[in-house]
Amino acid sequence: MKRLRQWARAVSLCLAMAASLAAQAKEPALAAAQVRTALLRSADWQLANPRRIETTDWIIAPLYDGLLRTAFATDESRFAEAVLRFGNQSGWSPRWRTYHADDHAVGHAWLDLYLLDRTRKERLEPLQRKFDYILAHPVNEALDFRNKPATPGISRTDRWTWCDSLYMGPPVLAKLYRATGDRKYLDFLDREFRYTYDSLYDPEERLFWRDGSYIGKTAPNGRKQFWSRGNGWVYAGLGLLLEDLPADHPTRPFYEKLFKDMTDSVVAAQQADGLWRPNMLDAEHIRGGEQSGSAFYTFGLAWGINHGLLPKKKYWPAVERGWRGLMGTVKPDGLVGYVQPVGEAPDKFNEHSTQLYGTGAFLLAGSEILRALGGATKTPPEKILAAAQAAFDADRTPRAYARLVPERRDDLAWENDRVAFRIYGPALRASVEDSGIDAWFKKVDYPVIDKWYRGDLHDKISYHQDHGEGYDAYGVGDTRGDGGLGLWQGGKLVTADTYRHADVMWTAPDVAEFVVTYDYPEIDGRKIREKRIVRLKLGEQLNEVDANFTVDGKPVAGLEVAVGVATQKPGATLTLRPKGGWMSVWESIDGQGVGTGATFLVGELREMKRATLPSAGHDGKAKGVEQALAILRTDADGRVNYRAGFGWTGAGKIADRAAWEAYLADPARASVKTPMVKRRLGEE
Repeated sequence: MKRLRQWARAVSLCLAMAASLAAQAKEPALAAAQVRTALLRSADWQLANPRRIETTDWIIAPLYDGLLRTAFATDESRFAEAVLRFGNQSGWSPRWRTYHADDHAVGHAWLDLYLLDRTRKERLEPLQRKFDYILAHPVNEALDFRNKPATPGISRTDRWTWCDSLYMGPPVLAKLYRATGDRKYLDFLDREFRYTYDSLYDPEERLFWRDGSYIGKTAPNGRKQFWSRGNGWVYAGLGLLLEDLPADHPTRPFYEKLFKDMTDSVVAAQQADGLWRPNMLDAEHIRGGEQSGSAFYTFGLAWGINHGLLPKKKYWPAVERGWRGLMGTVKPDGLVGYVQPVGEAPDKFNEHSTQLYGTGAFLLAGSEILRALGGATKTPPEKILAAAQAAFDADRTPRAYARLVPERRDDLAWENDRVAFRIYGPALRASVEDSGIDAWFKKVDYPVIDKWYRGDLHDKISYHQDHGEGYDAYGVGDTRGDGGLGLWQGGKLVTADTYRHADVMWTAPDVAEFVVTYDYPEIDGRKIREKRIVRLKLGEQLNEVDANFTVDGKPVAGLEVAVGVATQKPGATLTLRPKGGWMSVWESIDGQGVGTGATFLVGELREMKRATLPSAGHDGKAKGVEQALAILRTDADGRVNYRAGFGWTGAGKIADRAAWEAYLADPARASVKTPMVKRRLGEE
């Protein structure tokens, strides 16, 4: 039976190659100029059409890989500049789940950029810290999708238990070795990869099952069910891994053999139109070529030829047919369609189905083909990156912008052309700061937070002093600051500590958005969590806040919460207008007027009040701080909505108290009930 399968696979491969050669004879050879044009068009289209997604999500990671390779193949530094911006917004960090390989995938791009400029240690350190922790605390249980983990507190995804993970995780470890020279990363890589290989690889078909729950599963025609994109992740990931694996590493022959063994199965499954079907061995199960798996295979084949692992004469026809097939999935404006949606198995799609990993895979394939055709630039990647960095540093275009700041103890800061804010992260858990919101006064319309942090941390230029652009003169401590939240329980304010984890979202330049999660002290044994979405639009003084509360994981209606605006010193003017749906604090700081405040949906307000609440103070001495409080109740979905922010006379936008209160009272500033977020955000 095994010999029969091998014979059948060899026949399929021969037929595929024969069909490919026959078709090749009828088609003109690929032209480098046309490939380049297609690359630029799709890369530009995708950057001009943001998808609302976390900047460290696995879905966007292949796009970063594709953008960088497109930049370095075409000498178009704007694509590298885009990845620099994404990386900076992400704090050069992986996503927050410690062991989940999906949350490591953006590390490919962050480390590629570090390896081209090793002076930028901030691009290495967050990933190195994460993996040093993982290696010091490895998960050793034999995890499998079919079984619930026996070890308390771990998930079945805490090891590479699904085939896609072999794209996400292994290349990061290989790059960490290149960045540090420490073989421990390769040792861990070998251990975990072999575990996945032994668990999911089918040596007869030379393909990977998606996960343990798919082993033995068959398609409608009785053939084994192998997911095309899943194996595409593996095949492309092997190329990325081998690029950074040392030539003398003892396990390199294993990875090269696996790549070559998979190649023949991949080519045998290619269809007459040059594309692969979602179910690799059952072309009739879901008809039509699927873009993302096809693009990953085309990239892998071209990569193997370019790196001497595959003979060009034998495999180049499959590359050409793959590229022609991929071009049929791209609309004239550059949109990459026919991408199977997010999922874990073969599924339906159409010409309008697009996704970031599909565009990324297309860019990966095209960049490698451009190199094979001799059309890639001779400009060194280091020089292209330097041009991108210079453009990024010089950009003073007004924009709304948010970023994680791990180098300043996990701050999260955001701004637009008028105002700037920050909140505090896990590294400050032991400090007086908790979940309050800080306000940064700015005089200029261009972004300043990157410059201010860099100056404060590296150049001894304090952002607590005004050097012409504004400064941080607002004190938060453990107050609500400028629009922070808390629970209102028994007439007392119960606050969360610093955020648990946070995600910056990819948005257009006219809006900054992030998602942040807070854990509250348990009440009557119940676990209370807040997931907050914050948006700041260009031209606005106020953040839009959508806070969702759960109790023991379920949305809770009727939970009383309080939004607070704190005074900075005695003598401030508090104005409460519950019937108008707004409240304000007006005071003077360093001789300039400052108005802070919030607006609400009148129907959701229970009351507004002045309250003097205890505060620990930065000096450790307890004191009372007067705050304006608005008491709200969560709706049936556990949500409250409001707006909060400030105006500073030093910026020249708000002239005085009357102007500030008129701004808050303007119906255009009223809080708006935003639609429920359909896509999962900040999953646990």
